[in-house]
Amino acid sequence: MSDIKETKKKDGTIVYKKRVYLGTDSLAGVGRYTTISASKKSDIKNLERQKINEFEANGKTTLRKVNKFKNFEELALDWFAGYKTAVTENSAETMWSSFNVYILPALGKYKLEKINTPLIQSIINSWVQSTNVAVKGKRARPTGSAKNVKLHLGTIRRILQYGFELGVIKDNPAKMVSVGKVKEEALEALKYFDSDNLKKFFSYLNSLPDTYGNRWDTTLYMFLIATGVRVNEALALTWDDFDFEKGSVTIRKTLTRKVQLQEKTKSQSSMRELPLDEITLTMMLAFKNRTTALFMEKGIYNVEVVFPSNVGGLRARSNCMTRLKKHYKKAGVPDIGFHGFRHTQSSVLLNAGADYKEIQHRLGHSSIKITLDTYSHLAPDKARETARISKESLKELGFGS
Repeated sequence: MSDIKETKKKDGTIVYKKRVYLGTDSLAGVGRYTTISASKKSDIKNLERQKINEFEANGKTTLRKVNKFKNFEELALDWFAGYKTAVTENSAETMWSSFNVYILPALGKYKLEKINTPLIQSIINSWVQSTNVAVKGKRARPTGSAKNVKLHLGTIRRILQYGFELGVIKDNPAKMVSVGKVKEEALEALKYFDSDNLKKFFSYLNSLPDTYGNRWDTTLYMFLIATGVRVNEALALTWDDFDFEKGSVTIRKTLTRKVQLQEKTKSQSSMRELPLDEITLTMMLAFKNRTTALFMEKGIYNVEVVFPSNVGGLRARSNCMTRLKKHYKKAGVPDIGFHGFRHTQSSVLLNAGADYKEIQHRLGHSSIKITLDTYSHLAPDKARETARISKESLKELGFGS
């Protein structure tokens, strides 16, 4: 400690000073020094270690302001500010809902230094316990008991990793947390039309009076079933997305909850060109001509939205959902919502022997794992055919004789 200098102040008190090397600045690439002082020579060593630790905790730089957050909520909101700029508006709103229902009520008020692995694990365990209560005869699970506990834990990990990278915490306590198994009976079955209900629904739609309102609804429902696109993708379509000569439609935008067009869809894979069958192409072209004629009578020209509102603009999904529920009730079929059309298309394709990779592209999934995990059980016809083939093959080898 020979480099410690002793100085005397005007009042006669002794002060000990030392010039401390902190390390190489990670941003500037130069060595950083600071001068420390203490009234006791023995305090210099501890103070030196403290300053070096602070430098390292701030990312080994003096050019970045030390981030300080009062609690987990402040850190989470700071992370979310960056997150929402990198995703679609609908994804940001979904994350915000997850924040308010799950993450912030559980961890928001905790000081960062008080958050540890056992605490997070206990929270995850309580969520899994709530999830493992089977839901029977209900349309949706109660708020606070959704199945996607892994997604919530993933978000917590990302927030705490962000805090670690900022230097406000020494490690990420969520890394070692695990999610218990969700019981099979607690999982909700996918809602879709089997062959009988699909025929029944088609028969009902074809029996409706030929008003423009009924034609609007029928065309939307038929288009969703024929393509498997998300309803917000369909409501965002404009006629320049269709290529009637080529026989295709390009999905490149979606509708936000605020009824605004968003030029990018859920993910890069969601942007896709889909070939259309002749029946769907004929239906869409007829609907375009009828829509154009109707709006011209109103004095409204150049309506570009495929499924327009009464004034030619975008129509909210909520408005469409109200009408859909009425049709389900009148048709005497189960209420599968709009997303059920997407599942129905998948079931039809799988039972027809379509390739999973093609189904992945058609649905706009980011990975084939999503397609396999979600829809591999939706092919009862193929399963029965597989059982028949197995029986015939084994029978030829003497099975059952």
